[in-house]
Amino acid sequence: MLDKLNEDSWAVILQYVKLKDQYSLMQVSEEINAIVQINWKYIKEAHIDENILREFHKEPSKMHDFLKSACKSLKRLLLRGPFLEVLLPSWKSYDFPMLRSLDCTTWFAYEQDDNVTLLLTELFPNLTKLKLQNCNHGHHLWNFSQLQDLYLSSSSLDTPTLDRVFSSLPLRKLALFPFPTSDVGDLSLVWKCFTLEELLIDDFNLTFNMLSNLLRLPRFKRLFFYTRDYYYNYMSDLGCLKQEFRVRSLLFNSCSWYFHDLGLIIARFSNLCRLVIQDDDINKKQLYVICSNLKRLEELHLIDIREFPFASDMWNMVGACRTLKVLNISNNELDEFFLDESITCLNRVLRRRDADSPVTLYTHKTRLANDPQKTIDALNHPFLRISFDPVHVDTLTKSDRAFIETEFI
Repeated sequence: MLDKLNEDSWAVILQYVKLKDQYSLMQVSEEINAIVQINWKYIKEAHIDENILREFHKEPSKMHDFLKSACKSLKRLLLRGPFLEVLLPSWKSYDFPMLRSLDCTTWFAYEQDDNVTLLLTELFPNLTKLKLQNCNHGHHLWNFSQLQDLYLSSSSLDTPTLDRVFSSLPLRKLALFPFPTSDVGDLSLVWKCFTLEELLIDDFNLTFNMLSNLLRLPRFKRLFFYTRDYYYNYMSDLGCLKQEFRVRSLLFNSCSWYFHDLGLIIARFSNLCRLVIQDDDINKKQLYVICSNLKRLEELHLIDIREFPFASDMWNMVGACRTLKVLNISNNELDEFFLDESITCLNRVLRRRDADSPVTLYTHKTRLANDPQKTIDALNHPFLRISFDPVHVDTLTKSDRAFIETEFI
């Protein structure tokens, strides 16, 4: 049956077949073997994982057959596993003119990892996006003259290296995660990276001086950090730097419950338009303080809150925020009387709103979504829209770890 498929059908099928499985297909027949190799001439993305690298190490001819066909068309490449320091030197026989994105994790190379980085700069000089995870020290990265997006996990980064990376690369997005036990140089030198727009980092590396210099960059607009206990200092530092007015959006993931006075802290961000609290906890008093003080708040996302407020409390905070346009209560366990109680609040809360500024209530994966028509009929009001669709919250990560993300004006 497989032999009866034409080349166009194979081209479609092979888009969804992993490289290691393509090698298995090649054993079926000489015809399929030829079809797979022809398809490699047009392949745009390849994932070369531990298993494939071990095969390449045992039989280098397999690697060279692939590279000979694929090198001209590849745009995105994942390399993950051992033997890269041994295999990559032979890749110098090929050109990769289209390759722009590389995700590379080396195993067991240790002292060779900086040499691997040097090889990568020689093989793929046109990269604009790089994710590099190993025991490198950041050396040679400055040779990627077109790099705009860098995710770096390293064993150490000294000050001269940071200086050269920040001042040489046209980075727009930087994720910097040196090992927790690493020696890290002067990260405040980030001010030399004039093109930087987004930064992802661990909270213990985000010093006051670094934050101060970040917020002086002309294009910088988004800061994300994994947090353990730095969050409070961060909020205080923004106040000391008189930068609270620049905060347009705040997202708390599994960390807002640390704040005993979160409402008062957030209320200081006078230009806040979007607030997201997910997989977290916040009480009704804090929410009311936020909603009654922020005069520009347009979106409030309360997702998977540990103890969601009663309906009357929720509608009171809506009433306190005349600018609110989106209220997302998805993935919450609502009280069994939530709908009935909401009915009694609607007119009192919404009648004071402008007709051209209705509130959209998102109820995906809540009790209200179990019977959509009943909910629509019960909450029928000219100034209210009901949606049962999932909401995509734009964030820089999908991690379950505690983090805070800030977007600046």
